[in-house]
Amino acid sequence: MVLSECREMFNQHTLVEARLVHDFLSAGWSVNFKDNEGNDYPLTDVYGIPCSYDSLKQAEDIVHEIGDCPMKVDSLFHFSER
Repeated sequence: MVLSECREMFNQHTLVEARLVHDFLSAGWSVNFKDNEGNDYPLTDVYGIPCSYDSLKQAEDIVHEIGDCPMKVDSLFHFSER
């Protein structure tokens, strides 16, 4: 789902959460949105390829461009932070 589609769904109160996921393959961060039915929508470019951001801050900024959506950070290294 491209940025404009995310904005539209957020304005319609369809999206309830943004998940920021650490992608170990690209060493970056991807953004997935969850709707009120539990469906997952990755943020993609116009070709349908998931977007990857260099830092957590960049991924958070993209979510803020869409709206004031609650965010959850999923890191593959979360298990080692306990």
